[in-house]
Amino acid sequence: MAHPQIAAFARVAEGNAKATRKVEGQSTLLSRTMHAIAYDEIHDEFVVPQPFGHAVLTFRGSAKGEEPPLRVIQGPRTMLGGSSTLGIDPANNEILVPEGGKILVFPREANGDVAPIRILEPDTDQGRASQVAVDPTRNLMVVATQKGFGDSAKDPENVHLLIFNRTDQGKVKPKWVIGGPNTGLNSIFKMLVYPPRGEIIAAVPGPGSGEEMATETAFVGVWNIDDKGDVPPRWTVGGPYGTLRKPRGIALDPKNKSVIVSDKYLNAVLTFAFPEIF
Repeated sequence: MAHPQIAAFARVAEGNAKATRKVEGQSTLLSRTMHAIAYDEIHDEFVVPQPFGHAVLTFRGSAKGEEPPLRVIQGPRTMLGGSSTLGIDPANNEILVPEGGKILVFPREANGDVAPIRILEPDTDQGRASQVAVDPTRNLMVVATQKGFGDSAKDPENVHLLIFNRTDQGKVKPKWVIGGPNTGLNSIFKMLVYPPRGEIIAAVPGPGSGEEMATETAFVGVWNIDDKGDVPPRWTVGGPYGTLRKPRGIALDPKNKSVIVSDKYLNAVLTFAFPEIF
């Protein structure tokens, strides 16, 4: 049984390094199976989903120990279920949660049993929404969708990146779509957008991975938000016989021109120099 915690390490930590601080304990309301964490550098806060409690938790950026969240979005009016992923838009003070194939949008400062201010339901036959990221510079939203279950969901024909206007709501068709065999998108474990260049960065288990625990084809791929159709990534980290095996999280460090990737199989956090995307 995993121990629910959020651990912070020095940026240049290496090897079997000790955490500089941890957020853990009953008062934090953290649980297992949290598959996302997002840092809001504008407001110095970080946000995590709590799928077992059907909630979204927001903490101080410097939180440590058994510190309770600043705010908790939870209750029947929220429409939250067991989602373990989310996206944030600090520039527009919003939190976005994929839930039941829809995207629920909440104010950043929402607290308690608060209804979404917008709900996007992608009008497409390309599967259910699983990840979301926002480009506030271009006022666009990227939604990752996946069709089917098990191995059928790992077919690159069944995984797409859909582009919407940021404020779209209701049942809306995407403005354009990225998807197809050349993309290598057989699933997406985590996705974010780098607004200064309009780049979409996604952690992908890799073609042919099926339901295996790990694969040597896992990679992190970079597309531009203006890409359309069946286009390969412009850049990749990992790939055939690379270091990655099951990438689950991504963070960008623009100041040091690097990409930080967590890998579930390696039980490690890896930092790659990646000046091209910055």
